[in-house]
Amino acid sequence: MVVKKYIISTDGFGESNVKCLNSEEFMNFYLKDKPCLDDVSFVGDSKEIEKMKAVFEFLKYYEETIVKLNNSMKNYNDLYVREDNVFIKEAMEQFASSNSGGKFLRGFLACLGYNIFNGEGDDYIPLSVALEFFQTSVLIHDDIIDKASTRRGRDTIPVKYSKIYSEPINYNDSFDDKLKGLSDSMALCIGDIGLYLTNQILINNYSNRDVFGRLFGYYNDMAIKTCKGELIDVALPFYEEFYGTDDLEKHIMEIYKLKTGWYSVVGPTALGGILAGGSDENIHALEDALMNLGIAYQIKDDLLGIYGDEEKIGKSILTDAEEFKQTLLYSYAVSHGYKDSLLEVYGKDNLSFKDIEKVRKIFDSCGSKKYCLDMMDFLFKDSFECILSLDFIDTHFKKILLGFAEFLRVRRS
Repeated sequence: MVVKKYIISTDGFGESNVKCLNSEEFMNFYLKDKPCLDDVSFVGDSKEIEKMKAVFEFLKYYEETIVKLNNSMKNYNDLYVREDNVFIKEAMEQFASSNSGGKFLRGFLACLGYNIFNGEGDDYIPLSVALEFFQTSVLIHDDIIDKASTRRGRDTIPVKYSKIYSEPINYNDSFDDKLKGLSDSMALCIGDIGLYLTNQILINNYSNRDVFGRLFGYYNDMAIKTCKGELIDVALPFYEEFYGTDDLEKHIMEIYKLKTGWYSVVGPTALGGILAGGSDENIHALEDALMNLGIAYQIKDDLLGIYGDEEKIGKSILTDAEEFKQTLLYSYAVSHGYKDSLLEVYGKDNLSFKDIEKVRKIFDSCGSKKYCLDMMDFLFKDSFECILSLDFIDTHFKKILLGFAEFLRVRRS
């Protein structure tokens, strides 16, 4: 079999056979062609080539890590599905199913943080799996709150239960309401179990270590911050609709910091570093460097939620608008005189793609999209500069971290 070699350049001349002008085009090439990463190389030394090389280093490290995490996740899922009671077994099967199909970014970041601080071996794996259990659990709760129908391109747990028990033997007029209550309640219980399984994984694997108190305390603090962010996220749409607020952007930025900044980027990386014995001083420096990256990640997510491709993002682009989601896109439009026209569609049920086109036109014409893109670019740039300034990270892992940041900047899913 002939192995195809891919040589990347910005001009496509000479020995190169793939032309990519920037890291976004490189990611498009990677996602389309699915090349074996051992068969990719670069020619040239331009700034864009260096960015592509950093993304490439991230992808190699990420894919190696994900193989280990997927295998370990399967082992944990298989362990927890071994139940005799039919209802518990069924519930744990639903939880295990929800654990699959994710990107494992938090587990990956725990591994990276561990390696940044010279951790050896695979000691990070239970921590990574625990963080993925936590992620799955809070998403299950989030789906109940948002009344979401899909997650990661599949039915949410409430929807699954509504289908599992959709054909009663004894039907009466109360069935539909009770089925809805059952579906949400089972999802709530499964999410709760997942949170305590997270604790159990951490305790079983690290409680005999000197670092455990610091590790578990930091994880707990991250979890509390996540819940506080969700609390604001739940309350703000109601308050904005019925009371109004002059501090809308301030509240939204606090959500971004508490939910995405801490639990998606800063917390997992720092926890890996703590497990490896990183000093408080260096952990705090890492936090400061990564917080803006986490916020930029959320702004990008909100942009994809309105402007993205449903097949790539794994959820409906109608969801954010139907849920009256309070985002930077929304707050900028509201504060610049577009509230009435936006509310003709935004926050309404059963929206169509035509309605979303109207939302997009409003965000475009009022400058909301540009405002978000400019802020996102500023935050990414600031985070890149902060990462480069961290002298306790060696060149190899700094490049991987920068590649991860660049991946977040150009991603489409």
